[in-house]
Amino acid sequence: MQANNGSIQYQRFQIQVSEKVLKMAKSGDRQAHAVLYQTYSNAVYTLALGICGNPECAEDVLHNTYIKLINKLPSFEGRAPLGMWLRQIAVNESLMYLRKHKKHKAVVSSDQYDFIEDYQQSDCDQAYPASSVDFTHQLNRQADIQGLLSKLPEDMRTVLWLKEVEGYTHNEIARLVDKTPSYSKSVVSRALQFLRERLAPQDDLSYSTGKQ
Repeated sequence: MQANNGSIQYQRFQIQVSEKVLKMAKSGDRQAHAVLYQTYSNAVYTLALGICGNPECAEDVLHNTYIKLINKLPSFEGRAPLGMWLRQIAVNESLMYLRKHKKHKAVVSSDQYDFIEDYQQSDCDQAYPASSVDFTHQLNRQADIQGLLSKLPEDMRTVLWLKEVEGYTHNEIARLVDKTPSYSKSVVSRALQFLRERLAPQDDLSYSTGKQ
């Protein structure tokens, strides 16, 4: 996994709980479960909101991820940090939510529609720091970028979030979305172009398509 350890979102999943809390949680202790929820709920919610683009999805993913965490904890062997193990559960739940709801509604695809022009101002003032230094900088400085992200086609937003915010590689993203690494690179490039064209010239975003 290639990621910038300076990313706030990445660091949220790097938070560690004590061995005592983990042991108690694995044995079914509710107070320990509450500690895990308090430790990672912000990270999971932010991830789900970034991938899905709406609070309803984020709430559902947070709930389902927490339930799966509790159910799977007894089998957790510690081969990866708990937070990163949980992150993978959250990513899978987010993608599952999107697949499920695609069956019930028409979804704009980046394969069919290069960029969405109907941009409206967003009143969302929460910043989502990314793994890319330049992308992080812009997310912190540009209030409008949250609205722009919400206007991206669903699959484009998902790939961009996984790459630039969560730090997944193109190869990892390809496996997650059942596409090729070239597809991931192309989508990130197009998404960054969409954002760049709508930011001030001095607030340019760098491309990260070359990273594997």
